[in-house]
Order: sequence, then C-alpha cells, then structure tokens
Amino acid sequence: MRETVLNQATSWGFVCEEDTQGTWHILPRQPTERWRMKLVGDRWLLLVDDVPQINLHPDEAITFLERRCC
Repeated sequence: MRETVLNQATSWGFVCEEDTQGTWHILPRQPTERWRMKLVGDRWLLLVDDVPQINLHPDEAITFLERRCC
C-alpha cells in the first residue's frame, strides 16, 4: 500500500522523499502549507507544524491528498 499512496501523491504533484533513516514523507505542493505526512508502520501520520494530528489508513491518506490537489 505504501507504493500506492506514493505513486498517487507523485502523480498529483506532491513531493515524496525518503529520509536518511528510511522513512517516507509526503510534502505539500505549495511551500506555504504547513502540513506533511510521514509513514509510520502501515499508516500515514499527518503533521501540522510538526505536531502530530492523526494516523491515516492508506485510503484516507489518498483522500486527504486528493482534496488538496484537484
């Protein structure tokens, strides 16, 4: 499921990066937005201003991204 979310995010223009510890992050398309998502286990953790908000299932993560891209 990780690839599904990352592939969809990339196709919508979000920045997907793997850090030096092997953790995937999805960053907003607009640099002024203050959220990001971080893969923790099999869920995506939504952070706003680096404050954890909610753990999202992969389908919920895709829905979140879709609402911000299109």
